[in-house]
Amino acid sequence: MIRQKITYGQTFCAVEFANNSTYNLLSLKRKKKELDITKKEKLHDFETLIIAMKGQKHFFLIVNNEQVLTKRVAFTHIAKETVVKNAFPNIGLNDFYYEVFDNGASSIVSICRKEVVQKVIDQFSGKGISVIQFSLGNTSFQKLLPHLNDFRFHTSNAMFDVSEHKVVKWEKSEEVLKSYDVNGLTIDSNGLLPLAGILAYYTGIEKSLEEELQNELALEYRQKRTFQLGVRVGLGALLVLLLINFFVFSSYTNTVADLKEELSLNQVYKKQLLKLNEQVSKKKTLVESMNSVSNSKVIWYFDQISKTVPKTISLSNLSYQPLTRPRRDKKPMIFNTGEIVVKGISKDAMNFSKWTAQLEKLEWVQKWSTKEYELEKSKHTSFDFVIQMKDK
Repeated sequence: MIRQKITYGQTFCAVEFANNSTYNLLSLKRKKKELDITKKEKLHDFETLIIAMKGQKHFFLIVNNEQVLTKRVAFTHIAKETVVKNAFPNIGLNDFYYEVFDNGASSIVSICRKEVVQKVIDQFSGKGISVIQFSLGNTSFQKLLPHLNDFRFHTSNAMFDVSEHKVVKWEKSEEVLKSYDVNGLTIDSNGLLPLAGILAYYTGIEKSLEEELQNELALEYRQKRTFQLGVRVGLGALLVLLLINFFVFSSYTNTVADLKEELSLNQVYKKQLLKLNEQVSKKKTLVESMNSVSNSKVIWYFDQISKTVPKTISLSNLSYQPLTRPRRDKKPMIFNTGEIVVKGISKDAMNFSKWTAQLEKLEWVQKWSTKEYELEKSKHTSFDFVIQMKDK
């Protein structure tokens, strides 16, 4: 059953090529374990038939037109060629396709020239539709016997009396359109033979094939179907691989994007770190510079200054390497290296001038510069000046 689903899918179709170039089309679709009718038409043009069969890739062909000769003989034999020769003694078997309906005590034999059948098959093949098996005349009717009650049945050009699942009477008949119930399916006269054809390959046509062409048709379709499925599976696998490759590539691209973003952040952090290191280095250099002068040296500077201070001058502040600006949060501290700020009050301007001149003559003093010199109400003068030390 699984193999059948893979080979034929869910839709089964049969076409009867009947008298006067008419086509009886029947299409059934498998739903669970039942077959439902999806299409039932009588058509009078081949191109119209092809349009009606759109999407169908395989079907069972019944050739039942004026080119088919049918005869009933009161003769049966295990060798079908013998039955055919009994019905048509003068035909060349190599030139004809034949089919025998063994009805127990009698046989119904149908024959048709090979070129006629092949022409019909080639017509459908040219449209991309595969004939997987064919039947001649009304011989496919035997496939329906297990499903029919005792009754008279009409096909497109014959009449069958059925009793106990056997044909008790058969004769050619003009078209009589009637409807029948076959296992729950409502089928008219024109649909009986196509239904028999569908049952032939729905139940497993490979078990009943005897003609060389029948085998070739079934094998050709299976090979074609295998190729189509192989292409689909191959394309599907290729698509899956492409999807996997796409997802892997997308993941790789996203990873690369994340890494680039992380690298960009790291570059920012690196610049910030270098900036901090630079600031730390400057502070370290400053601290080292400050520490390079020992406390005793600073005291020595202050002592040198204090020794020169006249009695008329009072010092209020001595600052060694003071800050360039008041300390602020998140702002770096910058020191005026090599400077001493001197602040105080002078009672005598003359003595202040002599004192600053004396300071400027000290060996370690490069120069001094006034920051502030202001006369107060008590005739005292406040001063604020900077001593620049020489580099050593």
